Amino acid sequence: MKTLHQTPLALTLAICLSQTAPVEARDEARDLLELKHTVVNLVDALVAQGILDKKQAAALIEKAEHDAAQQAAKTLAAPELAAGATAAPLSTPDGKPVVRVGYVPEVVKDEIRSQLRAEMRADILADVSEKARQEKWGTPEALPAWLNAISLYGDARLRNQLDIFDSNNPETFGGQNLYLNILAINRAGGIGRAGTGAFLNTSDDRNYWRERIRLGLLAKINDQWSFDARITTGRPDSPVSANAALASYSERFSVQMDRAQLKYDLVNREGLHWLTVSAGRIANPWFSTDMVWDEDLGFDGVAGTIRHSIDFSSGVGLNPSTLDRKAWFTFGVFPIQQPEFIDQDRFLAGGQLGADWQFDNQSLLRMGVAFYDFIHETGKRNDFGSNINNTTAPLWLQKGNLLFNIANTPDPINDPSGLNSQLFALASEYRLLDFNVSMDFAQLAPHHVILSANVVKNIGFDEEEILRRTGGQTYLYPIKDRTLGVMAGVQVGWPQITRFGAWQVMFDYRYLQRDAVLDAFTDSVFHLGGTDTQGFRIGALFGLNKNMWVRGRWISSTEIDGPPLAIDTLQFDLNARF
Repeated sequence: MKTLHQTPLALTLAICLSQTAPVEARDEARDLLELKHTVVNLVDALVAQGILDKKQAAALIEKAEHDAAQQAAKTLAAPELAAGATAAPLSTPDGKPVVRVGYVPEVVKDEIRSQLRAEMRADILADVSEKARQEKWGTPEALPAWLNAISLYGDARLRNQLDIFDSNNPETFGGQNLYLNILAINRAGGIGRAGTGAFLNTSDDRNYWRERIRLGLLAKINDQWSFDARITTGRPDSPVSANAALASYSERFSVQMDRAQLKYDLVNREGLHWLTVSAGRIANPWFSTDMVWDEDLGFDGVAGTIRHSIDFSSGVGLNPSTLDRKAWFTFGVFPIQQPEFIDQDRFLAGGQLGADWQFDNQSLLRMGVAFYDFIHETGKRNDFGSNINNTTAPLWLQKGNLLFNIANTPDPINDPSGLNSQLFALASEYRLLDFNVSMDFAQLAPHHVILSANVVKNIGFDEEEILRRTGGQTYLYPIKDRTLGVMAGVQVGWPQITRFGAWQVMFDYRYLQRDAVLDAFTDSVFHLGGTDTQGFRIGALFGLNKNMWVRGRWISSTEIDGPPLAIDTLQFDLNARF
């Protein structure tokens, strides 16, 4: 490609302007040279980035020079006519014609220079703009197809949390503290081996900082298929928390992949996504609350949703209106744990039937009823001296569910009685009926009032079967049907906080008996995780800027049936999303 100092256009402009007004013309020539440098450097940069090839660039500059030269010649010839210049039929001794140019006033020269500069600038930029428009420089169509199909998303949250324990709670290491850290005991192989880690904190207030970072990639494969992957901070062994503790200088943040799903989506002629199927590690497919499924929980397996439009005025599904009115059915199968023995593989199988009904004022009623069946989730007691059923103990739990000791391998030297050999597993089956409803009142939009309710019942609890399975020996709680969970809440303000000044306040109350849900997968913040709890949450959100907001929450909870355990939690969050 020709560089700027090689182009005849630049030299022509500089010579012409320097002959008309020595000082001012040099300034004008310099301006035009700067303009030319800018344009040529722009073209060079586009060539370097591969958006424009060298042949196209050379053709573009050549055309600009040609058009500019024609315009300059036309403009410079104008003063002769304007000032009455005449060309006398004279000739030099060698026979060449002589052309006389009359005096050109300084005002006219200034006007010529100004006009020339404006026209040259317009012509050059117009050529570049037109070429860029035609060849789509810098537009997605000019980029590789695979790059156009990929988008990034993510969020970050910085949290300060204060946990306050009631003075009536037992001392953490006192003789009255019956709250064991079951997960630590199972991993250590017994209470004695777990040491001080065998007990949950019940009395020592704590203040700590945590951070959650999530970064995702969404790739559109074709019109029906897409791939969604996301990495997140958090403990590798916890499915319900993506928080990383700050002030841990001895180790870096641990990062895991918490989503890797292939998604198939079909849209009908009315624009309804009538079939969606996801497989892999997927996002929560259920219409639910965190009383059943923690907000950070992912699901391994396959799930699908079938949707059908509703329009009572012209028949069901035949002529759907523009309002969001549809019935839907979601189904899913998810492996939870696959130990060595096939008959002990654990699965979750579930289905949910629901409907969305949007009113003329854009208010939306949504309701759904779900059935979740946890297969092979209960423990099996080992025969004396055997550990073959150790794999029936859960890999993750929090606190609250009815448990029993399945270990039966006493240490003949240190523990001949077996009293210090513990491995706890679930005593009950869990088959959950889960009913959810929400009503979003949009009459005051952009402010909304959203009412919600959730009722869950574990119909898999069987006292006689549990008595046979455990021999009547259970940890902390007696064998009694405590299988109901109820939650109700209200939210007022902007549905999504995406701008400065947007706000939201919320309040909810829950009552969650110990075996209403699996304590492993319920909210990890309320009562510091688990079941057998009741209490309330109150919170507020405020937008600081686009996609940035703060949230404050006060959570007050206490036990229902167990020993005294009242906990208040205060949280302050700084959130960002992109």
